[in-house]
Amino acid sequence: MTVTYFSKSSIIGPSSRYRVFQFLPHFQAAGIDCHVDALFGETYFSILKVRSCALRTLLKIPYALVCFLQRLWTLLTLGRRDLIVIEGQLFPYAPPLAERLLRWCRYRVAIEMDDAIYLTPGHEQKLPALLSMATGAIVGNARLAAYATQFSSRVCVVPTVVDTERFKPDSTRSIGSSAQNSEAITIVWIGLAYNLKYLDVLAPALRALQPTFHLTLRVVCSQPPYMPGVEIDFRSWDFQREVADLQDATIGVMPLEDTEWARGKCGLKLLQYLAVGVPAVASPVGVNRDIIVNGENGFLASTEQDWYERLDALCRQPQLRARMGQAGRRTVEERYSLAVWGPRLAEVYRTLAENEHLNVVPQAVYSPVPGHDRSTGTR
Repeated sequence: MTVTYFSKSSIIGPSSRYRVFQFLPHFQAAGIDCHVDALFGETYFSILKVRSCALRTLLKIPYALVCFLQRLWTLLTLGRRDLIVIEGQLFPYAPPLAERLLRWCRYRVAIEMDDAIYLTPGHEQKLPALLSMATGAIVGNARLAAYATQFSSRVCVVPTVVDTERFKPDSTRSIGSSAQNSEAITIVWIGLAYNLKYLDVLAPALRALQPTFHLTLRVVCSQPPYMPGVEIDFRSWDFQREVADLQDATIGVMPLEDTEWARGKCGLKLLQYLAVGVPAVASPVGVNRDIIVNGENGFLASTEQDWYERLDALCRQPQLRARMGQAGRRTVEERYSLAVWGPRLAEVYRTLAENEHLNVVPQAVYSPVPGHDRSTGTR
C-alpha cells in the first residue's frame, strides 16, 4: 500500500512531527509505504523568528512561492497512490483547486486536522469544501470531529500521542519525585511563541508562591516570556534536549483561554509532561478535561485562585507529586502512546484507501475513567 502525506512542515514543525513523522516506522511495519512531502522546512521557522514584521513578510513571500511551486511539481508527478493524506490544506489561503483536481483524478484523499483551522480568516468556506470532497477526515479530538461530521460521513478521531519510549521518566530518579519544600521548585511550560500569552494567568500565582518556595518558571520555547517579578529559566527549544528539559522539572503547566480555538487543541504539552512522570496543572478546556482526572493524575484550574491553590499543593507535597506523576504516566501509556496508536492509524489508512465505512469514534477515544467526574475528581 502506498501513501503520500502532504504535511505542513518538515519534522521540525511540532504538528507534522506528531501527526505523521513519528508514525513512519509503524507504517513500515504494517506494510505501508508512506512518503511525506513537507511544504515548509527549517528556513520557514527561521523566518518566523525575524522581529521586523515588514522584513518577515518580505522574506516569507518568495520562500512560500518557491515551496508552492515545489509542491505543485510533486502533484503533477504524483503517479499511482492508494491514499493521499493532506495536513490541513495543500496550498494555504489558496482556493481548493488542487484538492478538487486530485478528486477529479479519482485519488482517495483524507484531510487531517489537529487544530481548529476552520476558524482562521480565509478558511471559513475552504475547510467545508475540502471536507465535503474528501474520502474522509482524520481529526485530533472530539471537538474537531463534531465540526468535520457536518461535511463528511467518514471521520475518525486519532488523538495526538507521544512516543513513551522517548518521553519517559529519568531513570535516575523516581517518577514524580522532586525537591522538598526548602529546595528548588521548577514549573515548566513548553510550546510555540505565539502561545506565550496563555502564561499570563499564571503570573499572579507564581509571584505569590515565590516568597515561600525557591520557585522558577522554565520556558522551553523559541523566545522568552515577559513576566516581571517571576524568575524565568528560558531554554531555547531543541529536539535533542526537549525530553531532558522536562524530566527534571517539578510541575508542568498548560494554561489556556476558554475559546473555540483553544477547545480545538490536542493537549500535546500536557501529554509530554505526564509521559515523563511530571504532575501537571491545566485549564479545563477542550481535551485537557479528557486527559486529566482532577485530583488523580493532575489538577484542573480555572481561576487565578485555582492556579495558586493547585500549584501550592504540589509544591508542598512531594508524595502528591509522586502519586500524580505515576498516574499520569499510566494515562499516557494506556491511552495516548505511539505504541497503542501506531497500528490503529495504519488501520485507519487502510480503511480509507479501501473506501470502506469509517465510523466516527470520539467517545471511543476520549472516554473518561468510569465512575469519575473529570471536573471535580470525585466518584
